[in-house]
Amino acid sequence: MTAAEQEERTPFGAGASRPASLVVALTVGAGLLVAAATGRATAGVALMAATGVALGAATLCRAREGPAWAAVGAALTPLIALGAVAGIALVAAGRGVLGAAAGGDVGAVLPAVALAGGGGLAAFGATGTLGDGIGEGAVRRVHRSALATATIVGTAFGAILLARFDALGALPAPAVDLGALLDPVLSPGGPTVSLLSVFVLFVATALAGRAALSTLPITELAPRERREAVGRAVERLDADLRVAVKYGVIAASASLLTVFPVVRETLPVVGLGALVAPTGPRVLLLLVGAVAATLALVGRLLQAVTGSVAPVLGRLLPATTGGVLVLLVAFGAGGALRGLVESLPPAARLVATELLATLSPAGVVLGAVTVALGCLTATLLALVVCAGVGLVPTRGSSGALAGAGLTLCGVVLGVGSAPALATFALVGLGVVAWDASDQGVAARADLGPQSAGRIEAVRAVGSVAVATVGVGIAWLALGVVGTVGMADGVLVGAVAAVAGAVILLGVLRG
Repeated sequence: MTAAEQEERTPFGAGASRPASLVVALTVGAGLLVAAATGRATAGVALMAATGVALGAATLCRAREGPAWAAVGAALTPLIALGAVAGIALVAAGRGVLGAAAGGDVGAVLPAVALAGGGGLAAFGATGTLGDGIGEGAVRRVHRSALATATIVGTAFGAILLARFDALGALPAPAVDLGALLDPVLSPGGPTVSLLSVFVLFVATALAGRAALSTLPITELAPRERREAVGRAVERLDADLRVAVKYGVIAASASLLTVFPVVRETLPVVGLGALVAPTGPRVLLLLVGAVAATLALVGRLLQAVTGSVAPVLGRLLPATTGGVLVLLVAFGAGGALRGLVESLPPAARLVATELLATLSPAGVVLGAVTVALGCLTATLLALVVCAGVGLVPTRGSSGALAGAGLTLCGVVLGVGSAPALATFALVGLGVVAWDASDQGVAARADLGPQSAGRIEAVRAVGSVAVATVGVGIAWLALGVVGTVGMADGVLVGAVAAVAGAVILLGVLRG
């Protein structure tokens, strides 16, 4: 095994048993409800929780082998990035600091960012307890997918900026009238041209499809258990396209005879020409043929450069799925974006309208996604670095992340003068999540995936007992600090005591 393969397989946390995963999920759910109600940010915390679940799902997908799982994980990255940014904005709005953030007061919005980040981290950790857990290699793959998506989207955004600000206006460019070239194909002038052009377009599309099938390693990229079935399907499709080419050539040759008056008088040439004249099906055929021809050309180029297409496409196509989806949405959702801008409040509508006029709807979408993906990439890089330097425990890391997220929410709310009970409850639930995950990993390692439910129930009760001891120490510390009379720092000191108690309990448990 190579060093790279060993790095990809380095455990960042094994999966917990099913009862432990359920305990962690319930604990995180209860903690997020407390954080949402106490922090006055129900919508934002809910969106951040959904974003954390999506990030966990993407990481679990990237932990599996196969291009299909890689494509699903890459497709989720732009949704995760946008969801995180929107969730932070909703939390800031719910806490009444969004205006201060817009005015440049970064310090005022930091607690909202921390609260949103804690909720997302808790949901991410809870999701990671499923399956075989979250591996450091999987997190690295998600980071690479986000980086590839950001590169594609950022390049497209840069191209739009160049075009909008006429940065390329001084460069010489050949004048090519594509409309004049495509008019005979998309808008034929007579029945003969209509029949001939549609059959020629049909034959060209079928030939492009055959070229793509012969070049792309479709069978090699399929899962091993389905390669035989996929191979048979590819062979059937190739045979059907071959038949389509044969009959298309015959039909195109026969359509040439419609120029003679005797043929037009004998056969319903005008009606047949009108039947195949609509532009919609022709555009669809042209797009399918263009995509197939492009894929065939890319496959040929890769084969000429690397000598093998399957490994390159197996890494390239799944990684670019997210970027391609963003481009399709950006250039196809202009009307929906304008309608969304019209529904904004007057102040925000004015700014959004100016952005649309300056950058175009596609530019606004691509710019927003680029910024969001940049934030997601930086966050994932920080997580990888923390794992690399040992700040994230190797065993039960998913539960540790969930517990850290809930504890972060508790600290933020505690510093913000939230009720002491809510703060202690969040920290206690964080202890339960961490301890249940850690014990669940041990149970799965000792007893296998189907560990006994009774044992897990006993260990869950033990986790609650550990949390209760920690909260009791915190309550005792709160009383001690209260007698000292530090009016402005009572709750902050109590939260610090809870954090110290959690660390002490973790050390004592080994």
